[in-house]
Amino acid sequence: MDDTEHTIEHLLEYAIEIEYKAAHIYGTLSKLFPQVPGLTAFWQGLKEDELEHANILHETRNLMTPEQLLQDPGRKAWKDMGNLQLMLSKDLLATVNTLEDAYQLAYDLEFSEVNTIFQFLTVECIPSGKTKQLINSMIDRHLNKISEFNQTFGDKDWRRGTFIHQIQAQ
Repeated sequence: MDDTEHTIEHLLEYAIEIEYKAAHIYGTLSKLFPQVPGLTAFWQGLKEDELEHANILHETRNLMTPEQLLQDPGRKAWKDMGNLQLMLSKDLLATVNTLEDAYQLAYDLEFSEVNTIFQFLTVECIPSGKTKQLINSMIDRHLNKISEFNQTFGDKDWRRGTFIHQIQAQ
């Protein structure tokens, strides 16, 4: 990225792309463990959350003035975005063989810079206090899904013994 791309508008574009990549990852994970009751719906719920995040980022961009979109969001936002782009440039799904691998991928994704950037772009860039509260609440609910994974889908040892479902070629 050169200096002419260091605008909130570009950061929004990259963030939207990342939300769609995360949604794709969760959509794929939803097909890998059909033998675990409730897990397909769990991953689909995370996918839907990511698509909602992308829509919110689109709406945020539409609410901003041209002047706001041209502002530089700062060095930290660009550093976080660079870290995310590097992380997501890899084939993250290739490392998933067990449910524990899938959980770790989701955990690493959600507790990386993804939500930090989303929160910066929505909470810091939207003037309404009520909207900020709604966004923060949505992020908390989303992260709680990952945090509650252990109670819902077994402990680490059980997850390590739960392998992806191999689809047979017909």
